[in-house]
Amino acid sequence: MREALRATSLLLLGLAGAARALQPIILADTNRDGQIDLIGDSDTVGRETWSEERGALFLANIGDSGRRCSSLIHANVSSDSRESKNDLDQCHDASGTEQRNPKYLAPLATLPLISVSDSASGSVTVLGDAASKNVRIFQKVGCDWRFVSSNHTFSADELRSGLSLGIDARDVRRPGVWDGRAQVQFSVRDGADKAQDVVALRVAPILTHHHLQSATEIVVGAPRQPGPQQTFVKEMGDISRSSGIQKPLRIITGTDVWVQDHFEFGYMSIPGPSGPKTLRVVIRAAKPDQAGEVAFSEFRSDTVGAVQFLPQEEGEDVGKDATGNLEAVPPYEHQGNSYPVGRTIMGSRYGSRPLIAEFLDAQEAQPMVNVDTSWLYIGHVDEFMQFLPAPSERGWVMAVHDPVQALEILQKAQSEGHGGVKAVSRPVMPDDKLGTHGNGPLPNLTINALLDLPDFARVQQYVGRQIAKNVESVKREIGLADSEILYIPGLFYNETMEGKRTYQPIKVFPDVDKEDESLTAYETSFQVFAIYPSTVNGVLFSPTHYVAPNPWGPVIDGKDILKEATLAGYAASNLTVTFMDDWYSFHLGLGEIHCGSNAFRECTAKWW
Repeated sequence: MREALRATSLLLLGLAGAARALQPIILADTNRDGQIDLIGDSDTVGRETWSEERGALFLANIGDSGRRCSSLIHANVSSDSRESKNDLDQCHDASGTEQRNPKYLAPLATLPLISVSDSASGSVTVLGDAASKNVRIFQKVGCDWRFVSSNHTFSADELRSGLSLGIDARDVRRPGVWDGRAQVQFSVRDGADKAQDVVALRVAPILTHHHLQSATEIVVGAPRQPGPQQTFVKEMGDISRSSGIQKPLRIITGTDVWVQDHFEFGYMSIPGPSGPKTLRVVIRAAKPDQAGEVAFSEFRSDTVGAVQFLPQEEGEDVGKDATGNLEAVPPYEHQGNSYPVGRTIMGSRYGSRPLIAEFLDAQEAQPMVNVDTSWLYIGHVDEFMQFLPAPSERGWVMAVHDPVQALEILQKAQSEGHGGVKAVSRPVMPDDKLGTHGNGPLPNLTINALLDLPDFARVQQYVGRQIAKNVESVKREIGLADSEILYIPGLFYNETMEGKRTYQPIKVFPDVDKEDESLTAYETSFQVFAIYPSTVNGVLFSPTHYVAPNPWGPVIDGKDILKEATLAGYAASNLTVTFMDDWYSFHLGLGEIHCGSNAFRECTAKWW
């Protein structure tokens, strides 16, 4: 009997000790369902590690509520110092320790420790130097969010109740700085007992838009004088409304009209209780010119942030970093790999990738497809390639220019006796403002004269080979079939129809066997641009409505033969194609309507 009582006493003591043993638990949305499971174990198992398939996510809280930071840029608009421009991304909602935008906090919670003594205390810290500099923790107290410093101590009463916490980041994933990973440690001390628990999270990547995401707002630059640019803005507003875009056309100041080249619209998103929680992010082009500052001065708000990744040295070649050279391949699967938010695609020049590619690679979400644009004078992928929705199993097609097809169209017209027809059918329009703003007279060439330009046919064949090499590269990388590629007629040349411009260097047209070698350096690369408005360089307003520059080709029997061939090329996409004049507004500046516009798009789809 005595031995039985002794055994019972020892058992009770053991159970009491177990009840007092510290077992702190900190939880996040590890299973990515938008909320923390405080009852079951769906967020408990594996919470200490993060993988692409499982692990909590949080946001960089880099909006600008009340436009506090943006107003400072406007106040210092006269500052030309490189240092001040490099610091534009240092002021935002997560600057300092105040919680200015709590809707972008991701939840954290600790389970109640009901058995701790009154002397117990706890702390929550972010492990690692890189993460601790870039991550903020807040405690929900009533209606307020209070910053939790690394030396903050929680009381025994708070530990017994369980902590309601939030987490955000001061910055995004950056190459060589921080990969966005964070481990949050919950430590508790009760007398001589100490224990810790850890939960792993990662800041969400910045994603770029693709064309299966519908446009929600179109952006253009404000015209600087009456004339063609003013007409372009009006027509863009009309098309935006008729395409069903709810927000009115957004006209921005503080930059030039080439708004596609200075910034790219993107976003970050994480799971939320009612669907994805999304912060839009404007990605400044990796160029130090002032035009890109509008990413910070014009767009930021409590729902829009901005980032930049600028060259470290003056004089670096940043032309290829214009965001007209940044497009996106829509979602697809290939060879066992899935790309649920698609992939970025950019043109490299002379074997060198754009600087921004390093930043985009660090997001680890949209692996970049590389093409070569050394043969283009401007060098942007949007000059010859586009991805558009289509009624197919894949859901999209790739459209590329075909200069040989376009050449054959003109040669056929010539052979049928139409060589004397004007090569350009555009009429003079009231707002052309000829003789002002650099607007010279329209070309007066005939089809015969155009085809007789030096090496004109050879140039088309040269460009055809360069495009074909890029198409084959993309086909291998993505797994596209020939039937998923639209070939749209388009002609290129190393001079405009009006003649050579003073800024164009004289370069020797290479023999076929010397082409690859010549394209390894700027000094030797033979470069071209669209001689007619590029109908690939257009704007997708809706899943069924594409607006292309009007090519203004020769009119034979009452029909523009280039326009008709363009419509036939796009027919397989099932898109309604509308043509817009941009001859003086953009084409003569070696760009088109895509170069002069930008678009916010839907960003509600899950990427995780």
